[in-house]
Amino acid sequence: MEKAKNTQCILFDLDNTLWDFDGNAKIALSQLYQKHNLEKLTGKTDLAFIEIYEVTNAEYWRRYEKGEVDKETLRTRRFIDALQKLGLREDLQPNGLWQEYLDICPTIPNLIPNALSTLAHLKKHFKIGLLTNGFEQTQQTKIKCSGIHQHIDFMLSSESFGIPKPRKEIFDKAVEMTGMTHEECIYIGDNRETDVIGGLNAGIKTAWFKLSEGPKVEHPLFLGEYTRMDDFRAYVMGLNKNDK
Repeated sequence: MEKAKNTQCILFDLDNTLWDFDGNAKIALSQLYQKHNLEKLTGKTDLAFIEIYEVTNAEYWRRYEKGEVDKETLRTRRFIDALQKLGLREDLQPNGLWQEYLDICPTIPNLIPNALSTLAHLKKHFKIGLLTNGFEQTQQTKIKCSGIHQHIDFMLSSESFGIPKPRKEIFDKAVEMTGMTHEECIYIGDNRETDVIGGLNAGIKTAWFKLSEGPKVEHPLFLGEYTRMDDFRAYVMGLNKNDK
C-alpha cells in the first residue's frame, strides 16, 4: 500500500469495469435477433449469433485501435460479417441493424455489481474520472442512462481526444484533466493490454479489474488484480486513511 499513498484521484475505464458491456450487449443483440426473425433466416439461435458477433466485434475493435479501420467500418461490418458467418448473405440482411443496436444498447443501465455504490462512496473522498476507448456520444448515453454521470468529475473518450488507449498520450491527458500528478492518480480497467499495460507504461499506478484469465502482470506500479468492485473500493479507502 505504500506505493499508492497520497492518492487524490481515481480513474476508471468504463466498459466491463463499471458498465456491464458484455451483459448489456447480449440483451440488445438478442432483442434485435428476435425482432427481425433472424433465426428463421439463418437457422441458428440468437446465442449462436451472439457468440460469433462477440468474436467479430473484438477483432474489429482491435483493428480500429490500431488505425486499420475507421469508425463506420467497425460499426457496420461487425454485424454484416457476423451474419455472413451464419450463412446470411449481405443483400438478405436487415438494413440499419447496426444503428438499431446503437439506439438500444447504450440505454441499458445494467452495471457491474457494486459499481455505482463504489463511485458514490469514492466521490466523497477523491476526484473521479473516466477514460474510455468508446465513442463519445455512445459513452455519454451510457453514463447518463446508468446514473454514472452523477458520481464523476469528467470523462475522456479516445474519439474526442483522437488517440486511443494504450497510447501514453491519452493517459497523460486524463491526468492533466485531474489537475494532479501521475503519482497522485490510480487507474483501473479490465483490458490487460489497453488498460493495465497502457496505464503502467504511462507511469500511473494501475489495478486490473480482471474478468477473464490473462498472463500475470509484474510492474513496480501494479496494484494487483480485483474481481469485485467492492474489494477495490476497500483497498482505495485504506489509502491515506489518516487524511481521508
